[in-house]
Amino acid sequence: MFDKKYFVKGFDKKYFVIIFVFNYKLEFEIMNIVIGQVATGDKFYKRNKLIERLWKRINSGNNILMSAPRRIGKTSVMNYCLENQPENYGLIYLMPESVNNMNEFYRKLVNEVYNKLKGTQKISTFLQKLISSTKIKSIGANGISFDNLKETDYFQEFVNIAEQLDLEGYKLVLMVDEFAQVVENIMQDEGDSSAIHFLESVREIRLNPKIKDKMQFVFAGSIGLENIVARLNATSTINDLLSFKVPPFSTKEAFDYIISIALKDEDYVFEHENIEYLLSRLGWNIPYFINIILIEIETICDDEETNVISKEIIDRAFKITLKNRSYFEYWHTRLRKAYKKNDYNFAKEILNSIARNSSVAKTEIMNIAVELEVLETYKDIISSLEYDGYVNNQDDTNKYIFNSPLLKQWWFDNVTN
Repeated sequence: MFDKKYFVKGFDKKYFVIIFVFNYKLEFEIMNIVIGQVATGDKFYKRNKLIERLWKRINSGNNILMSAPRRIGKTSVMNYCLENQPENYGLIYLMPESVNNMNEFYRKLVNEVYNKLKGTQKISTFLQKLISSTKIKSIGANGISFDNLKETDYFQEFVNIAEQLDLEGYKLVLMVDEFAQVVENIMQDEGDSSAIHFLESVREIRLNPKIKDKMQFVFAGSIGLENIVARLNATSTINDLLSFKVPPFSTKEAFDYIISIALKDEDYVFEHENIEYLLSRLGWNIPYFINIILIEIETICDDEETNVISKEIIDRAFKITLKNRSYFEYWHTRLRKAYKKNDYNFAKEILNSIARNSSVAKTEIMNIAVELEVLETYKDIISSLEYDGYVNNQDDTNKYIFNSPLLKQWWFDNVTN
């Protein structure tokens, strides 16, 4: 299937490197890969089957819940769709991660829809006519402004605009990234009832007969929306969404990504068996983990002035990677943000137990739940750990393991001990 040896030819290495360190997030560019930002252009690995499947679901008229842990590449997939949209669709990407109330969410939505449509002369003329039929005061370069700004109900204004739009077969697809984070923010700041009301409002729009043929939604996020609505006893608010999962790379995809994207135009000799060795050690082929290992490999090769990537260099790269807290700290801080007191202690102890013993049995999970007095919430926490990419029980339904051996080792070194 693959040639025995790969020579990735290129030019002299001169890099323009930008490093931002903020809240344990590292963003920089090196090799032909990016970390901490969306992969675009020749840095994006096009997963043809996945993208074709997504468009098939959209073309069928579904509203979609895109399920994927953080760092797996879902935002890059959405960005690719945004840059390569069919003529009869208008894709709008929205990242409202910091939004913590319903009115602000719809204010952003109103203006994003306007910004998408304002370039079309027919629709621009139509939008101007809305001034006389809604509370819109003006439509200009900075977006839409309303009379009585402090009292504006942006949900109702969004509905009014959407119901009156005549797109003549042109359809809007609103891609809302980190949607579950918005719901969680509202829960924390305004309470469960406000979060449920918000979820009900979005469902109302999706099912509105005057809107549903003009607009579709793709919701994505690294926090399990299903788990959040289950905690709220509000599963009916999302039961019309079609689940669409973004899995890790297959071994073939990971292999191809390393050769055709990450090491493109680079001067390395990377033997087939050594690529297999890297992937076997990685165990969970998400782009982020592949990239951080490759970056450390490149650093070692540069320092030692070699272009041959050996097993010994791969092993050293893994050791160096595990010492860099910025690569992994998110997975710990995420638990601190998501859970309080005994819930946090329970989630941490489950991961500690897996890190120490390679797995944790369901019976032991129950014992820990009893000890920490979280019997009412422990099942939801385990489900969240599954969704967020920490653990799985696919090989044996009676016990959980870490998805990533790399994350397992980091957790053991830095959190468990």
